[in-house]
Amino acid sequence: MRIDEADAHTAVLARLATLADTLVAGFDPVDLADHLVSSCLEFLPVVNAGIMLDDQRGHLRVLASSSEETRLLELFELQNNEGPCLEAFTSGLSVTVPDLATEGLRWPMFTGEAMGLGIVGAYALPMRLKERTIGALNLFCDTRNALSEPQLRLGQVMSTMATLGILNHWTVQRHEVLAEQLGSALHSRVVIEQAKGVIAERSRVTMTVAFEMLRTAARASRRPLTQVATEVVTRARMPTPNP
Repeated sequence: MRIDEADAHTAVLARLATLADTLVAGFDPVDLADHLVSSCLEFLPVVNAGIMLDDQRGHLRVLASSSEETRLLELFELQNNEGPCLEAFTSGLSVTVPDLATEGLRWPMFTGEAMGLGIVGAYALPMRLKERTIGALNLFCDTRNALSEPQLRLGQVMSTMATLGILNHWTVQRHEVLAEQLGSALHSRVVIEQAKGVIAERSRVTMTVAFEMLRTAARASRRPLTQVATEVVTRARMPTPNP
């Protein structure tokens, strides 16, 4: 549920401070990415959000999604090599499409798939610092002209904070292991997806509900999401939110 307008300014500042806290000790790119997409849903009039990240080998990978439908749409975008996120990453510029119905020629496959999911508008913000673009933030809306310029700027601020965190995480490592570090983050996402599948099958719930169960258990036990997911996959231990 979105906050009341009267409290919006204070809440946004508090969330930005929380995001900043994640950039220090115990930094986990996957946790930060999930925090960012959930913040977008809370503070912006979007129905879904996702992050794609460069794997340092010239390929984009899905790092975070607010729902299973979003993850599949982002994978569809990558598989068919068309869509706003790819353009934002390639150009380093924001891509704003307030009405997807006008872009059938530009992205014929992506547009049809997205509109079939009820997505009417799409916005992609590059995760960019100076001349380096490491990924892009996808924002999907179910109404036309959903995002105002101030809202887009807020989205870009949050995206830039995530970019700073990830780049800082990389630069504290030696240059030759940067690709390995990012590969670890992307591997963490694979483990999380596997854990979601285990939970969904055993608990007979959707993948979206399974992810919420996993994230709730991680937050309640104050452990990294990847650690809890690994236990589910390797030990067949279902997530139990411990105080």
